[in-house]
Amino acid sequence: MNPELIAAAVLMAPGLLLAPVCIAGHLRQARHDNAAAAACAAFRSPQPPHDGGEPAPAPELPDNVIDFPARRRTAAPSERNTA
Repeated sequence: MNPELIAAAVLMAPGLLLAPVCIAGHLRQARHDNAAAAACAAFRSPQPPHDGGEPAPAPELPDNVIDFPARRRTAAPSERNTA
């Protein structure tokens, strides 16, 4: 046999053996992602359409969520996390 053919076979064999496994994994994950997206869409609350003209209202944060300052370097020392 030609040494180039042997080298090509040695280099391509792992890829040819693992390709079906990888493709099957990608297809399985795509089905899982589609099912998860459908489940999330079923439980998402419908958003009312926003008419143009004025900006959309900012979402309100729950009471237990702390809003980070937009610019942490210029924030007042009392607003910085010093712990």
